[in-house]
Amino acid sequence: MPEETTMIRFNRMRRHLSALVIAGAAAVGSALLPAPASAQILGLVDDSGVVPQDMSRLLQKWGYRAELKTDQQGEPEIVSALEGLTFVVFFYDCNRAQKGKCLSYQFWAGFRDLNPPVTLEKLNEWNEKQRWTMTSTDGNGRVRLKMSVNPRGTDLEANFKNWLNWWQRSLSDFKKHINFRG
Repeated sequence: MPEETTMIRFNRMRRHLSALVIAGAAAVGSALLPAPASAQILGLVDDSGVVPQDMSRLLQKWGYRAELKTDQQGEPEIVSALEGLTFVVFFYDCNRAQKGKCLSYQFWAGFRDLNPPVTLEKLNEWNEKQRWTMTSTDGNGRVRLKMSVNPRGTDLEANFKNWLNWWQRSLSDFKKHINFRG
């Protein structure tokens, strides 16, 4: 009887060990699989940065206006609109040697001619309560809302969609916060 119990335990341990080996092999193997076809077409699963042209195509694919331009420093930017407001996606740390890839980007929207003007206290209140966006003023009545993104190490299409959703929500909430009616 003790031999039979030992044999049962041995077989059970062998099955568990086999299951662990198979699970480990599957985990390692899945990391080596190619990226999904849509991501490969756009070249979006890559740790070396994002291509502004790809981001522009994604915005258009999702039904948004996307006008690709170059800023005063020669960096790419996309002009688009959400919540009835024009916004810009600025790209930073762009390396032309890497097929125009950029290491980060920032959503940006400007508000001007606000009546009544937004107080610094109101802007600071926003900054204290928000995690992803930040607001500031130039001291001349113009207010801006910004959200910076580091997309490295992600599925860039899914990540961009996620941040675009956060941006839309933030714009909507910020308009309410400053009583923007434009």
